[in-house]
Amino acid sequence: MLDGEAESAPLLGHKDHGPQKSVRRYLTERVDVHYAPLNLLVCCFLVGLIDAASYNTWSVFMSMQTGNTIFLALSTANLPAGSDSFKWARSGVSILSMMVGSLIAGRAYAAVALTRRSTLIASFLLQALCIAIAAILVQTDAVPETDATDKIVLIAIPFLAAQSGAQVATAKSLGFSELPTTVLTSTYNDLASDIHLLAWDNPKRDRRVASVVLMMLGAIAGSWIDKGTGTFTTVLWMGAAVKVILAFSWLLFPAESG
Repeated sequence: MLDGEAESAPLLGHKDHGPQKSVRRYLTERVDVHYAPLNLLVCCFLVGLIDAASYNTWSVFMSMQTGNTIFLALSTANLPAGSDSFKWARSGVSILSMMVGSLIAGRAYAAVALTRRSTLIASFLLQALCIAIAAILVQTDAVPETDATDKIVLIAIPFLAAQSGAQVATAKSLGFSELPTTVLTSTYNDLASDIHLLAWDNPKRDRRVASVVLMMLGAIAGSWIDKGTGTFTTVLWMGAAVKVILAFSWLLFPAESG
């Protein structure tokens, strides 16, 4: 009996953590960033989608801060003529919020391994959450959609601009400087100055061209969706949903070799 108990005790006391360990190991392994541009290019589409609708709704960009900087400068002279006097605040808040998003994401990526599957999933889920919060604020009328001059609009802008800043920090930290995901001026310049522009094998050129096309398509889609539905929230919920899909898509990326 004692022998039987001795034989069975280890078996009864043993807990099989194999599956849990496998999941943990899978989530903490580094992904092969060779395929990361696929997700970053989708982000280019989202920038066009959201910025087109946000400009039409509140006359401010959430990602393209060059435009907001010009708006901020023009407002010092009350230009353009007939524009609302509160445009400077929306532009300024968007710029600062994007910088804060980049700051937080950059510091976070420096503290943890960015290319870990779990890090990328968490980052994109947080970006999706920011968009969803803005969508809820607008959909519940906590933030007015039709009156850009209402100061309460400033509550929603930081969520959208900050997640965009985190997105840029992600692209930069992954090492794809040709895909900033939010601006096209440098992309146009890099394309024109590329001495290998017409070369058959030129991945950076291909990514730059794709980013221009996708951002344009996103802006066209955002414009027509905003016009067709008459509401900014449709675009925002679409943006949040796509970010969630992108977050979990990192589960499908192969692990880094070696």
